[in-house]
Amino acid sequence: MSFEDQTVRIENLISLIGSTKTGIADELAERLGVSRRTIFNDLEYLRGRGLKIVFSPTDKRFIIEKKTTIF
Repeated sequence: MSFEDQTVRIENLISLIGSTKTGIADELAERLGVSRRTIFNDLEYLRGRGLKIVFSPTDKRFIIEKKTTIF
């Protein structure tokens, strides 16, 4: 997978989280066409850049708790 493909996937992931349409990790992985492990790796990547992404068991989706600058 190219850097460009990864960048597009990360952008799509952020968009899905922002639109509240993630579902659980397996559903999110299916939407993005990647493995569940890739989802968790991408979430850790974003967390490492300052986004506070958590899973809400009540809503069964990932959310960004506090908006911050990524780059």
